[in-house]
Amino acid sequence: MKNLILLSLLAAFSLACGTDKDQEKVAGLETEVLAIHDEVMPKQEDIMSLKTQISKKIQDIDSLQNVGVSSNTMAEQRIKAVDLNQKLADADKLMMDWMHEYRGDSAKKLDSQQAVQYFEKEKERIMLVKQATLKSIQEAKTFLE
Repeated sequence: MKNLILLSLLAAFSLACGTDKDQEKVAGLETEVLAIHDEVMPKQEDIMSLKTQISKKIQDIDSLQNVGVSSNTMAEQRIKAVDLNQKLADADKLMMDWMHEYRGDSAKKLDSQQAVQYFEKEKERIMLVKQATLKSIQEAKTFLE
């Protein structure tokens, strides 16, 4: 009887330790996801500023073309500016969509294995947001130099 009680306690203890490790992993992944978000979110201001600058550049090109000034270089610049504006808008939309769809509180209510899978998926998604954001900002800055 003593052995059965001791065995039961040991089993319960090992399950509790496993659960703690899983919960730590969930918490760690959630922290990573939110840290990436917090790093990228302030860059939304850069995106808006660059979109404004590029839109102004497009208007300037259009104004010159309206008065009869045109060249292949100007046409190419306009095409590039429109493309960059779209990339900035896409990066902004990725962030807005990610924030709208993120369900961290709900995920923490799942069993540990499902929560780990959720946060791993969200980490991949927010990394894509980060990459698109940084790339579009860098390309836009290079274009505007």
